[in-house]
Order: sequence, then structure tokens, then C-alpha cells
Amino acid sequence: MSKIEYHSESREWYVASTVIISVTVLCYSIIIIYVLPDQSQTFHQFIKMINVSFLLLGLSGVFLGFQGYRFREGKAFLLRMDGERIIVELEKLLIASKIEAREISCIDAFSFGLWRPIGRLSLNSGEIEIKELWFSAYFYKTQISLRGDFPQEIIDDFTPDLV
Repeated sequence: MSKIEYHSESREWYVASTVIISVTVLCYSIIIIYVLPDQSQTFHQFIKMINVSFLLLGLSGVFLGFQGYRFREGKAFLLRMDGERIIVELEKLLIASKIEAREISCIDAFSFGLWRPIGRLSLNSGEIEIKELWFSAYFYKTQISLRGDFPQEIIDDFTPDLV
């Protein structure tokens, strides 16, 4: 049996949402304390644009949190490995196990540059989605999301080779 630690698929979405909202509030707090009081009379339109831009940035964090809520039922795990290699190895294992799987396009959700969709395999009873998590230009890990029901022994056979 593999020693994979499963968690809710939405965990990374919530972390990204929290980071975006926290940075937005921090930056806006600094601007509102040090810049806006001095410039509010002189550049009234500029101040409105700053407020709107921070509002939109905060709403993007709320959007990511909502996306995470949609994926709360799925379970996932993280591997420190290239996503392309993972999907190829998983397809080989499914073919060897004579389980029919077809690749479909990934869920189209705006990523804000935080992840890169690799692929999504649809099985008869569920699906597996693979995406790489990135922070700017730094590769963090690859998330393997499991939705629906499918044979657990496939994952148990698959993960010892990768961990």
C-alpha cells in the first residue's frame, strides 16, 4: 500500500485565494495609510482607479476561493515530479490494466499563472486531472486530482514508483 497523503482537491485553490487576498489587503493598507491621504484632493480620479484596481484584484481571490469550493468533493495528492511524465506513466498503467480511459481537455478555469493544466483522463466511473502548481517561475509540485470512483489499486500500484 502506498503512503500517499490525500487531501481535498480544493486545498490549493484556497491557499492561492488566501495569498491573493492577503497581499491585496496588505498593499492596499500601505497605500491607504501613506499615499491616499496626501493625494486625495489633488488626484481624485487617480484615487478612484487605485480603489477599483484593488477591488478587482481582491475579487480575483474570491473567484479562486469559489473555484476551490466547487472541487471540495474530489481528493488529491501532490508529487514533486514533472506532470507530463506522470500522465504518460498513468496512461501506460491504465492500458496494462485494461481499463479504458480517454483524454479530455482540462477544466477551463482561469489560473492567474498559479498552475498549468497537464491533462485529464476520463474513466468509466471517474476522472483523474493532473496539473502543475507554480509560484511565478518556480515549480512547486504536481497535483493529481481524483474525482468519482475508480479502482484504488491502480493508484496504489502507480504511486510507489513515483514517490
